[in-house]
Amino acid sequence: MSEFLEKSIITIISILIATVLGNIFKVNNLGLFYVAITCVIITNVDFNQLIESAKSRGIGTVVGGIIGVIFAYIPISIFVKLIIGEIIILYFCEKKLKIPSAIASVVFLIIIYKITSEAPYLYGLKRIIDTFSGIIITVIVTYLVKAFNSSW
Repeated sequence: MSEFLEKSIITIISILIATVLGNIFKVNNLGLFYVAITCVIITNVDFNQLIESAKSRGIGTVVGGIIGVIFAYIPISIFVKLIIGEIIILYFCEKKLKIPSAIASVVFLIIIYKITSEAPYLYGLKRIIDTFSGIIITVIVTYLVKAFNSSW
C-alpha cells in the first residue's frame, strides 16, 4: 500500500471514528472539530513520528490550557496577559520541553480572547480531553492499519 493511501485511510478512519464516538457521547460540534483536527494534524505513517507528534500536541495543549486558565483569572490588562503568557509558553515549550509552542499558544489565545462563553477552566479541560481523544483514536487506528497492512 502506498504511503499516501495509508495516510489517507488512517486520517479518514480516525475522523470517522471520532465523529461516531462524539455523536454517541453527545459531544458538541466544537469538541468534534478539535478531536478531528488532532487526528488530521498528528496522522503519520511512521509510527515513531506519530508518537512524537502526539506527545508534542498533548503536552502543548496541557501547557497552553493551564497557562491560559491561570491568566484568565488574573485581573490584569489583556496586553500584559498576552505578553507574559506568550513569553512563558515560548520559553517553557521551546527551551525546557523542546516541543513546538504553536499548539500551546493557540489554546492559550483561545482562552484569553474568550472565544467561547464557557468558564476558562471548563474550556481548557474540554480541549485537553478532545486532544487526547484524537490522539488515542489516531494511534489505535494507525497501529491497526499498520498491522493489517503488514499481514498482507
